[in-house]
Amino acid sequence: MSKLFKLMIITPEKTIYDGEAASLVAPSELGYLGILADHAPLVANLVAGKVAVKKENGEALVFDNLAKGFLDVLNNNVTMILKK
Repeated sequence: MSKLFKLMIITPEKTIYDGEAASLVAPSELGYLGILADHAPLVANLVAGKVAVKKENGEALVFDNLAKGFLDVLNNNVTMILKK
């Protein structure tokens, strides 16, 4: 079983995802970032593109992010804040 990390994806209007995840792929200004459990601390600016989350049960959640925002990774807690 994969190690998990806490993931929260939020916008000013609603919470898109709040739970455990096995992996995250997100579009940043420098290209796509892959995040797994125990990732080094990171802050990155996000751009429009596809976001893919692999949930703890193996199910994949993929959506188009049309907004900019930022990603924060620290101590197995990942927060994506997307703005319009």
